[in-house]
Amino acid sequence: MSAAFLGTRPHAGLAWLDHWVSMGWLRPLDRQFAAFLASQAPGADPLLLAAAAWTSHQLGRGHVCLDLPSTLADPERALSLPAAARQPAAGVDTPTPVSLLQDLTLARWKAALAEPSLMGGGPGDTPLVLDGDRLYLRRFWQYEQVVRTDIDARLAWPADAARPEARPALRKALQVLFPEAHDRTGTLDWQQVACALAARSHFAIVTGGPGTGKTTTVVRLLALLQHLALQASDGRRRLRIRLAAPTGKAAARLNASIAGA
Repeated sequence: MSAAFLGTRPHAGLAWLDHWVSMGWLRPLDRQFAAFLASQAPGADPLLLAAAAWTSHQLGRGHVCLDLPSTLADPERALSLPAAARQPAAGVDTPTPVSLLQDLTLARWKAALAEPSLMGGGPGDTPLVLDGDRLYLRRFWQYEQVVRTDIDARLAWPADAARPEARPALRKALQVLFPEAHDRTGTLDWQQVACALAARSHFAIVTGGPGTGKTTTVVRLLALLQHLALQASDGRRRLRIRLAAPTGKAAARLNASIAGA
């Protein structure tokens, strides 16, 4: 790592961020966020400004935080950097992200982040939050806390299908929805397993690569939950099903996938 970098003040660090923007390694927005932080804390360590810019950069790539250990272990992969970001070009004094992090330890980096006016460890009003080894913009840390609280509440609330007396009905419904699972021997039907587990909880995640049957599984799960709700209420209670997606285009694709499954 460049010793000169560690000994300079934020304005020099911002000059290097300018170079990284010109190389396409950061967005102008990322650099401006770091500049704002430098204006709020003129004595901030350049390593903090770099971390803040990378955290903003990660948001642009769909990641809610900057994982410090992962970034130190493999900067190119963590920050989606090209090979040109490994070492400075001949005659260029500006460190690359990779060369900057090359000899940096996690302890040293976290020490550089300890700027009370900019960094917090939980609730507060600082623009950045360091939660364990993950660096967040406060707004997105708060979003994650809201999601976590909701998931915890759902997990603490037992589902009707998890009750012992509901198991026979669940087993019978699964046999109807997955008749092919009973025509095979020695083969576990993971779609059936996913439906069974999801029905027994108020929160479930179904994952899989393209063509593995995620949409089909969800459709069968919805049918299973609707059937169990109607059966438990003697046909008086029908579930309301809500589908959510991050964009209007994604919502349209989701509706089309469900309708065509």
